[in-house]
Amino acid sequence: MRMRWFDAEAFTGRCSDIALFETKSIKDFYYLIDALRDSKIGTEPYFEFLDIIPAVENGFREYDAQLAQ
Repeated sequence: MRMRWFDAEAFTGRCSDIALFETKSIKDFYYLIDALRDSKIGTEPYFEFLDIIPAVENGFREYDAQLAQ
């Protein structure tokens, strides 16, 4: 799994940072998020998780390829 950080505070008032996780295993991602929610990061008032937005990079290409078969 790979994680990347992006600073967003100059562009939005909704959040200050965005974490992007790249994984081949949705199960590993699920377990990571559950562990974060159970840790001090998620249970103490250090951070607030606003949104978790699952997405597939270029997913439309795979979809279109399936239609063409």
